[in-house]
Amino acid sequence: MNFNIFSRTQKKKYGHIVSLGYNCEVSFQFFLKYHFVESSLFAWVNTINCSNLISALNHLDIIGTQGFKKIPPMYQDIASGLSFHAQKGEEVSEEKIQEELISRIQYLKQKFKKTAQDGKKNLYIFKYPPSNFSSDQASGEILDLYSVLSKIVQNDFDLLIISEKKNTLNFPIEIKNLFVRYVNFFTPEEAVTSKPYDQKSFQKIFEEFQPDFRLPKRKKFKFEDIDK
Repeated sequence: MNFNIFSRTQKKKYGHIVSLGYNCEVSFQFFLKYHFVESSLFAWVNTINCSNLISALNHLDIIGTQGFKKIPPMYQDIASGLSFHAQKGEEVSEEKIQEELISRIQYLKQKFKKTAQDGKKNLYIFKYPPSNFSSDQASGEILDLYSVLSKIVQNDFDLLIISEKKNTLNFPIEIKNLFVRYVNFFTPEEAVTSKPYDQKSFQKIFEEFQPDFRLPKRKKFKFEDIDK
């Protein structure tokens, strides 16, 4: 079944929109449209290797249990091999950074599990890495990713894969909750907030896949207009 469709379809709304990692560009583009991004366990992870993500989901409980190895600019979780962004500040000791990582990951693991059974229909997003792309390998990994999510997530859910148009995906079977959408190009990993970026394609995607809530409007202060 060919999922390579980029036409506008019926809008879909979700209680949570959950990043599965390697999604800095996706999160930035989502923020441009909706002005918020929800934190989640894998939102802090550079899961550029889909097979590592699948392995981590299969062994969710071990993440963050054996400490971290500093591999600048990130910290590699020894148990799972995933690399996490650390929250850093001026004059923060290495010990404090590790403590914060452990605390955050334990909290977000529990949040990930609770979200998977909160009774809402949620959306999980993964931007498929463009390097060394093979359609057969990518399609197989994505089917495996959907399969492992199906074992963890007790809610109804959708899985959205975002890929570059030059890297098309084809699947042998149809899965009604699996969606593939395309952008013309990805930005470099170190410059996801820098132009040029394919905002038009991302805006089209997030017109179709929407959060089921909005942040309340807040009062605009005079200095904001002055700054503009």
